[in-house]
Amino acid sequence: MAILNFSRWTQLCQLHSLIKPFIILLIINAQALAAHKPYENSAFADVDGVSIHYRYWGDEKKEFIGSVLLLHGFGASTFSWQGVADSLYSLGYEVVAIDLPPFGFSDKSHRLNQSITARAVKLNIFLEQELPGRRWHIAGHSMGGAVAQAYAILYQEDLKSATFVSAALFPELHRHEQPVRLLLRLSPVRFILGELAQEWFISPRRVAGLLESAYGQKPNEEQIQAYIIPLKLYGTSRAILSAASFSRELFELDASDMTVPAIAIWGDSDTWVTYRSRQNALARMPHVELILLEDVGHNPMETHLNEFLDVWLPFLLQ
Repeated sequence: MAILNFSRWTQLCQLHSLIKPFIILLIINAQALAAHKPYENSAFADVDGVSIHYRYWGDEKKEFIGSVLLLHGFGASTFSWQGVADSLYSLGYEVVAIDLPPFGFSDKSHRLNQSITARAVKLNIFLEQELPGRRWHIAGHSMGGAVAQAYAILYQEDLKSATFVSAALFPELHRHEQPVRLLLRLSPVRFILGELAQEWFISPRRVAGLLESAYGQKPNEEQIQAYIIPLKLYGTSRAILSAASFSRELFELDASDMTVPAIAIWGDSDTWVTYRSRQNALARMPHVELILLEDVGHNPMETHLNEFLDVWLPFLLQ
């Protein structure tokens, strides 16, 4: 990439200042659009000034056999757990699926701390605020699996079990800062790159290709659109690009400190986050049962719902 000269850089900064009011209006419009309940069971919560979109399967006046909390992976949303949530609710479970900011229909602020432990803390505040008094079965997929793991270490008393699905498990977390390239530290650069990514990268063809790689099979049109629509909300790309600049771990964690009953479910054909790549983390959690689904890719809860539930439900019912 060519280095910008001072004159060009000045022009970009002036452009950023001129269009900033319009950017704010677009953000407000995007937030208003999201607030119109993307799904029938959608709800929004303000958690320390951060807007969290979640979906709730249940009735707080009804007795359930358990409460299940579902966390999606990178670039996904509550949609990735929809089939599982519908099935669990029909079996008598209370279910909550959450959009982790900046994904789905949650907050798009580019200055959010998107670290694993920061997300776990925010999740705890959300549960205490919106759905207190439960002990949860937490389940996280891919990126959400790391958040579930951190939650299971930090708030073990809140959980009955933890389930990791093709999860980005960590052996340890440290509080040291990650190096960030100088250009990415500059707000106008992140804005421009975010705009380019929003327009160029998030297209039906590219999203379909990524889903086919993750699924191990061609996605249908509903799946493609369910991923594209929230990714196209204004501010998503910029917030993703800003993650490295603003994300700092709040705690140092060790996987061996987790004592919650746990299970790890992987597709043996997963090429995105292979179970072999997480052997160091799994070795620190010898009490975690590992189950491999044959000829299954990165998103087993979406592509092989029945097979996934067949191995997960006996664990939940223990």
